[in-house]
Amino acid sequence: MNLRFGVKIYDNDWFLRHRMSAVQAADLLAEWGVTYVIAQSKFLPMSNSAVASAIAEADRQAYDALDDAAFRKLLGERGIAYFACLNICFDPAFSDAHPGSVAIDQCGRAARQEDWYIGLPPDREENLTHKIDLLRRGVAALQPDAVHLGFIRWPGFWETWLPGDARSEKPEYCFSSRTVSAFNRDLGLSVDASDPIVSARIIHESHRRAWTDWKCARTVAAIARIRRELASVRSGLKYSINTLPFFQSDFDNAVEEVFGQDIAALSSVVDIFEVMAYHQILMKPPTWPAAVAEDIRKRSGREAICTLQAKALYLEGMHAGRGRKSELTAEEFRLALNALEASDVEGVCVFTFTDLLDMRGGEKGDAMLAGLKAFRT
Repeated sequence: MNLRFGVKIYDNDWFLRHRMSAVQAADLLAEWGVTYVIAQSKFLPMSNSAVASAIAEADRQAYDALDDAAFRKLLGERGIAYFACLNICFDPAFSDAHPGSVAIDQCGRAARQEDWYIGLPPDREENLTHKIDLLRRGVAALQPDAVHLGFIRWPGFWETWLPGDARSEKPEYCFSSRTVSAFNRDLGLSVDASDPIVSARIIHESHRRAWTDWKCARTVAAIARIRRELASVRSGLKYSINTLPFFQSDFDNAVEEVFGQDIAALSSVVDIFEVMAYHQILMKPPTWPAAVAEDIRKRSGREAICTLQAKALYLEGMHAGRGRKSELTAEEFRLALNALEASDVEGVCVFTFTDLLDMRGGEKGDAMLAGLKAFRT
């Protein structure tokens, strides 16, 4: 696959709001020089997140006319690779319907929805079984080139971990009885699993490294199982994942200890690391996305793509007043793209297709699109 330039299609606005046909959308993406898309579909639907992915009732009838399999075929005919995307450890409706799956933090608090986010641990069998069933049907129908696994990690609203924040004030999941009991069983330990506060204290004091390794191994195991289950549905699939944009030094290796993403270990089951390098969200300079993506590529020894945001996000509600820039300029985007072009990272991905559609025809949008079209050409 050519990973030079891709877009995330996490909603259906191109069809419902911009009134484009599948042919028109595929032609436009080809005209822009897009080489791959990471896309949600009717077969693998998404819940609302920072993107309004769910279908409103008012759009239901119009949405019925969309044929995702035909759109995927049209993209393939234009040489555009298709990543079928499903979020694994993020599913608010599933969390609500399965209260026994809720994650518990080190203070004994059950996870609750923050803004749009509530996560599930990757060891929840009931969730994994449900997601594999969706993937089986989705892969059979779409025949994608790759499967993109979103939110494949331990819970945590990483977008709120900003410079100057203290890790000690952030939740770490999961110290539920079921998770601690599984940890005991797998490692032959006898940590008290009856009280999450006690469990967390004992684990942090006596088993921190083992706990981190075990959590990371559970993430790897979930992906390995998905790969095994889908092997009989479609051979030759590539697998990519949402990768947190953290260096190991960030928040004292929270990427492994809290979120359970050990890049080196994940390289055994991940072909492409999609790095969510949203610099405005995390209050970083525009040269940072290339640096963090290059670090992940180096640690993994695998292909990596670096996702850049196209507009400023996380400015309202609980996110207001945190100091994020209220605008992402064309110049910042250019600087980020230039740094990425000079890196060893395989390519760029833009979050999202809809944002580029909304901005095209304006000075900022056209400048961004011109830079993307010229990227490594």
